[in-house]
Amino acid sequence: MRLEHYITLGVALLAFTHFSVADTATSVSHPGEKIMHAKGPFDVKLAPLEGYNKQLGRMSLDKQFHGDLEAVSQGEMLSFLDREKQSGGYVAIERVTGALGGKKGSFVFQHSSTMTRGKPAQNIIVVPDSGTDGLVGLSGAMVVNIADGGAHSYDFEYTFDETK
Repeated sequence: MRLEHYITLGVALLAFTHFSVADTATSVSHPGEKIMHAKGPFDVKLAPLEGYNKQLGRMSLDKQFHGDLEAVSQGEMLSFLDREKQSGGYVAIERVTGALGGKKGSFVFQHSSTMTRGKPAQNIIVVPDSGTDGLVGLSGAMVVNIADGGAHSYDFEYTFDETK
């Protein structure tokens, strides 16, 4: 794959993330559960990976979360972008390891986001039953925001199922 293609994928990823928590349709709450919020900045490094289908982009994700979620993550992303129509999509899985709300452990985020003629729709959720150690029973949804200057931040709405 040419470098230009990976740059295009990175631009597409940025385009997916320019909206607020109110724009996400994912809800994490169930009756009687306490909803918590974690916010903060994060650093991300994307690197191209060899892909099977050359029409799709494949990249590694390495993140360092700061703020209410102090953690690192590693994952992989597949994406497609029609630059002319400004439509595309990406899916990703990343394992997050660190501390959230004073509890230590790991969990997995699943990303499934699209852009239709420039309009983004983002869906990033905790994979059910992926929490370990102090994060067992974790569920939630995250929204990624990227400021005009390129700084990344997250808003993570989450809860714990105390019966697990």
